[in-house]
Amino acid sequence: MSDKLHALIIVAHPDDESYVFGGATIMFVTQGKTVGVICATAGEKGVDRMNLGRSPKELAEIRAEELHAACQLMGCECKKIFQYPDGGLSEENFTSLVQDLTEQVNLYKPEVVLTFGSEGITGHRDHILIGQAAMEASKRAEFNPSEIWLAGMPRSVIKNFQEHMNQRKVHHSHFEKNILEGMPDEKLKMIDLEKFAELKHQAIKTHASQYTPSLVANEFLKNEGYEIIKLP
Repeated sequence: MSDKLHALIIVAHPDDESYVFGGATIMFVTQGKTVGVICATAGEKGVDRMNLGRSPKELAEIRAEELHAACQLMGCECKKIFQYPDGGLSEENFTSLVQDLTEQVNLYKPEVVLTFGSEGITGHRDHILIGQAAMEASKRAEFNPSEIWLAGMPRSVIKNFQEHMNQRKVHHSHFEKNILEGMPDEKLKMIDLEKFAELKHQAIKTHASQYTPSLVANEFLKNEGYEIIKLP
């Protein structure tokens, strides 16, 4: 059986695949297309929102289980969780990260790679770095995807989103200090989530250790925006 996928989603943390890319994932699956997820970290620096006093190792194990469960719910599959340090991707060897991702792109030969755009949606350094690495890996791969979809927040809503994010940040050192600018609306392919919002919300809630209802209600169940880069 071929390992070839239609779409390969490359993210930094467990729950990125649901919060940011859940709508596109469900859309592809309902079209009968195969989707896989690659995650760079196990999310050990996440916040234990259930207040159960979990260690980073315990939280990483739980978040990995949540990631697999969310993917199963959406009809995709988590193909790989690397063990890069949560919150520390920018301090890792970029060449090694690109090489790891290139191997995954060559293995699954996706038509489309989905990852974070230049601001990482929230300004999180891990998001920005994994987006840069996924873009480079897609270009270097022997089997190039035809398109790269870079997740971005529309400029028309960025002010309200920035204000909301400022209230939700926990590890401030993980975020760029620059004010989010968003992407020009006309550069983004927008996916209306009306048909997919309920299932996407269920997938997000599967990440019970990280679930934040107020963040979901803000923008993540309305639309998803992607800048589409076509590769030759």
